[in-house]
Amino acid sequence: MAIIVGKLGISVSEGNTITSRSGIADYNDTGTSVNPITLIADTWTTLTNDGLGAFTNLSYLPSGVTNLMDTSTGSFDFSELNLGDNCFIRNDFSVTPTTNNALLELRYQLGGTGNNYTLDTLLGRLDSGSGKPYRYALAPQMIYMGDLNTKDNPITLQIKLSTNGFVINSGSSIGVVKQ
Repeated sequence: MAIIVGKLGISVSEGNTITSRSGIADYNDTGTSVNPITLIADTWTTLTNDGLGAFTNLSYLPSGVTNLMDTSTGSFDFSELNLGDNCFIRNDFSVTPTTNNALLELRYQLGGTGNNYTLDTLLGRLDSGSGKPYRYALAPQMIYMGDLNTKDNPITLQIKLSTNGFVINSGSSIGVVKQ
């Protein structure tokens, strides 16, 4: 058995087969650039992603994985991963509030019916003026496949703004580190 270190992580060679230990996918949205999603004050809103953007890149998926997102809903689909795998998600979206000093929150809704849970974070106050877009594009979040409830159910990305506004979702890039 040979161990090979490459751009996508460590690979293990057994006979004539090389298995990648990690990979990436980038799903860019086109739908919300034409029709932004309306945000209603203090309401969790799901971000959609059609995966049809010009910069969508599925060339470097982990071995054995065909998809990391259900582009009909924009939900993350990690069902082809293994328990113990880690996903680093970098979302890229712009929120335009109608009122200054709006509070923006983000959460992932995970798990199946009856066993659902959320991972929440406060993104902060949008206090540089209303009617202008605030872009969030560089902060990755980690979700690991610690149980089948997380791995085998859709994971939904949602935001909540304390005032009305709208959001344009440019997309999500997903890095997978295999156990």
